[in-house]
Amino acid sequence: MKSLIVMLAIPFGVLGLGGLTSSARADDSAGPRPTIATEQTVTTGPNSALLHSGIWMFGLSYIPAVVVAAESDRHGDKNLYIPVAGPWMDLASRSACSANASCNHETANKVLIVIDGIFQDLGALDIVGAFVFPETRTVAVSSSERSDGYESHLSLRIVPTKVSANSYGLAVLGTF
Repeated sequence: MKSLIVMLAIPFGVLGLGGLTSSARADDSAGPRPTIATEQTVTTGPNSALLHSGIWMFGLSYIPAVVVAAESDRHGDKNLYIPVAGPWMDLASRSACSANASCNHETANKVLIVIDGIFQDLGALDIVGAFVFPETRTVAVSSSERSDGYESHLSLRIVPTKVSANSYGLAVLGTF
């Protein structure tokens, strides 16, 4: 391990205000050297906010579609059993009203199918997005715990030092 002592003296005395010095020698027996932790980004799994919102959005829009598919006599409404694509398949298979059928609610039904399809698709996109954009956290990692194989031996110490005959200051010592 290479050891380099870098020293920056900050004078506090009246006579030592003239500048910085590197000629002063600090006491090297000041105790254990603190290890500087580095920050590392860690993936912790799928994005929980996207996953939960996607499951709720998809579920709250898919369950009513399944109920309509089970209760309806229309052949096209059976497509609502198919998640995500079912509402769009149902909308495409809807035909014009026949002479003996009532078309009073057909516009409202089409609007509800479109809204249901939009929410199912957005819910499915949220679920997929939870895995595409996983949660990450930044954690402090000491040099012995780093996962990139590089061992860092950086340590810093701040110790009092004598700058000149009548001036004292602080020295910053670094080893890397």
